[in-house]
Amino acid sequence: MAIVITTCTNRKRQPVAGGLHAGDLGQGELAAVAAEWGERLQSAVLRHPASSIYGGRSFRDSCVAADKAGANLLIVSAGLGLVEATAHVPSYACTVLDGVNDSIAARVTTDFSKADWWEELRRVSPYASSLSDLVGSRNGLILAAMSDGYIEMMLPDFLALPASRLKDLRLFTRAPRDRVPTQLRPYIMPYDDRLDGVASPVRGTRSDFAARALLHFVDNILAANDACSASQHAEAIKATIADWPFPPTFARKRLADNELTALMRKHWADANGSTARLLRMFRDELDIACEQGRFAALARQVRGEFAHG
Repeated sequence: MAIVITTCTNRKRQPVAGGLHAGDLGQGELAAVAAEWGERLQSAVLRHPASSIYGGRSFRDSCVAADKAGANLLIVSAGLGLVEATAHVPSYACTVLDGVNDSIAARVTTDFSKADWWEELRRVSPYASSLSDLVGSRNGLILAAMSDGYIEMMLPDFLALPASRLKDLRLFTRAPRDRVPTQLRPYIMPYDDRLDGVASPVRGTRSDFAARALLHFVDNILAANDACSASQHAEAIKATIADWPFPPTFARKRLADNELTALMRKHWADANGSTARLLRMFRDELDIACEQGRFAALARQVRGEFAHG
């Protein structure tokens, strides 16, 4: 049976359990922050099937793809670890993104890396499983729809798989190839911006690109009992999208810092204070250009204004 791996989303369909806002954690070294988070997870009483917690198109498309492929769904959760969609878990607010509400990175006073947090989370979370335990003894493809940040976080898990299982990985991501670890590049499925062109049946936003690519693969490339290699699947994708036009490109507007912060204040509530969501809104909906580091710094300034009334 195939495995589909998708990522958690900031949008939650269930109320966050008491005590499970990462922003409420004390600050300290990584191990101490993780230990406190683990204790809070242990104490959570209200639990739901993991599949019922997350909202948004990306998660929904991943669920549809898993259902169509007859696959088990696994969720890479920044607050719980790697969990099966059927597991009963608490709703929470925790992210590895920097500069947003409930960022775990903001609670850690020493050097922070996503991979180190993931390792600590796997140690302290009562819900976390290892990828090897969940897929190592099964047959079938491993279909993973992930951003580069989650790929970085999961790299040790992928590399811990035996070679006989790693070859079954099919990786769907919008991340530039050079930002994917070398060991995983042979398994990248070559979808590109044509997925958003007029010929694509799964157009959407950049934030849900990976899940849409996965869904297209399941609908159009994957066959029952498919024994194709990663390179054969890649060639089939290239052939399928070869005649698709790229979407038109538009020059995004460039604004001064004061203009950007004014728009951030205007749309702050719409993005629920999430820098990542604001950046996507600025780029995808408002057609405004801004380098990510500059945007994050300005967002921190605006967040401070809201925090101090």
